[in-house]
Amino acid sequence: MTANSRCSVAEPPGLETQRREIESLLRESELQAGDSWYVVDHRWFEQWKEFVESGNQNSSSFPGQIDNAELFEDLDSYHLKERLVENEDFVLVPAEAWHKLLVWYGTVDGQPALERKVVDLPSTLKVEVYPVEVFLCLHSNMENIITAQFSRTDSIHTIQAAMCQAFSVSPGSECRLWMKSSDSSCERLRNVHMSVLDSCLSSGMTVIMETRNADGTWPSSRPQIMRNSVEDQDSYRGQPGVCGLTNLGNTCFMNSALQCLSNTPPLTEYFLLSSYLEELNFTNPLGMKGEIAEAYADVIKQMWSGRHYSVVPRVFKTKVGHFASQFLGYQQHDSQELLSFLLDGLHEDLNRVKNKEYIELRDADGRPDQEVAEEAWRNHRRRNDSVIVDTFHGLFKSTLVCPKCDKVSVTFDPFCYLSVPLPVSKERVMEVFFVSLDPLAKPVQHRVVVPKAGKVSDLCAALSDMTDVPPAQMVVADVFNHRFYKIYTADESLSCILDRDDIFVYEQSVQEEESVLLALYLRERSHYRDYGSGSSSYGTSLFGHPLLLNVPRSSCSQEELYQLFLLRLARYVRPPDPSEELEEEDEEDEE
Repeated sequence: MTANSRCSVAEPPGLETQRREIESLLRESELQAGDSWYVVDHRWFEQWKEFVESGNQNSSSFPGQIDNAELFEDLDSYHLKERLVENEDFVLVPAEAWHKLLVWYGTVDGQPALERKVVDLPSTLKVEVYPVEVFLCLHSNMENIITAQFSRTDSIHTIQAAMCQAFSVSPGSECRLWMKSSDSSCERLRNVHMSVLDSCLSSGMTVIMETRNADGTWPSSRPQIMRNSVEDQDSYRGQPGVCGLTNLGNTCFMNSALQCLSNTPPLTEYFLLSSYLEELNFTNPLGMKGEIAEAYADVIKQMWSGRHYSVVPRVFKTKVGHFASQFLGYQQHDSQELLSFLLDGLHEDLNRVKNKEYIELRDADGRPDQEVAEEAWRNHRRRNDSVIVDTFHGLFKSTLVCPKCDKVSVTFDPFCYLSVPLPVSKERVMEVFFVSLDPLAKPVQHRVVVPKAGKVSDLCAALSDMTDVPPAQMVVADVFNHRFYKIYTADESLSCILDRDDIFVYEQSVQEEESVLLALYLRERSHYRDYGSGSSSYGTSLFGHPLLLNVPRSSCSQEELYQLFLLRLARYVRPPDPSEELEEEDEEDEE
């Protein structure tokens, strides 16, 4: 899924042309199964947008080469970091837009292009940013493990073919595959035509291949690792219900909801007694053909068997993804959102009402609340009757008063769950680096407490209490990739600053006359050889963190700026020694 991206950089068109072409491609490109899209660092892309919108080829917002370094766990394996969020950490661009950006700007040497395919998942088309990454090995040599990535739409046969090629197994050999999860349990992959998604194969699992022996027997009836795990589970005897759920990868939101419902006695008893089998509704157009109820029942029966210290809810997770595409993959989600989907799904799968009749609702017309509520509940039960209704549903009274005629309208609306607001902290902690005017002082990291809904001026005020520097003498900037990503004004909201941003606050000198704010970047000159032409040349690359200098407009001559730069960089460089310069000149004269 990754390939090294090496492309000669061509002279790009004008900035307006760049902006128009890329925006057009982003706006008009639609997801189609099998198409390639590319992952691009969000901050690089935002800086590119700022650059092309500036209309100035010499703008300091020039983004440089495409740099996805912030998206990788390390620069050796080039594995994507986990839990990256679209439009916060990265953006997705269609192939044509990527190739244009690649030709115009190139990429940082060695970084692979992050190509991802559009896959046709149940009820949705989606760019598969995180393919399923599994470990592959042979039963005869389980020490030799290789890593491979597959799409969720790939078949098990695709994995088998890849393993035959990787381990030099003849394609004509009779093979069978097992999948091993992190808790050491194994399961036979019997249907090679089933997709990775439907087989419940997920990242981090191991696929084991065994081939039939010459005498027609298999090396084992099942892998030894599976026998051990099954024996361990069979020998375990614990308290029913005291059972963990394996985290499949950011699935704590699902596990917490399952544990919550598992400890709801009426519902759990209903499933343990298999009462649900008589009430499965396979014809309800609002339901899931009974599949959600059956998958949930399987999890509950395992958790309350007393024979497991932990259960892997992989099949349940797959079923949820089938019917609610927002839960596909292994991103973080809201537990209450999953809980509400599950309760609604269980209700519709177990609804005892097979044909829902039309019911005309009556107004309260001054009748007693008791009478109106009983009528509303009867009407609700005529269309909704399940164990979920018995256990969770209730009525919520709403009263409306007309401001003109003072007519009072009372209704009782059914509900399954209520969202209760929790106290939310009105403050946040921000980590910033303070850069003093003292050229010999190192930048100091501070943790400041600011209002969540505050402004940049609040950040400066909080930092002023720690540094004794007046807020008016502070400039706040976001530094990314050794250059200024953004310089904030005092009235900008702190909500636009993310916790992962590198925020630097620069102390500025007080100027009585008109001044100008200068950005000072640090570049390192490096020598490299062009092996194509055989010539040598020099290049420069940014390093360290930039500086901000408040300079009087009358002191912007070359010599004055040079001396100012030397002063501010005193931690890094020393002024040239005149005697050394004279010696160098004498040596040049002798030559």
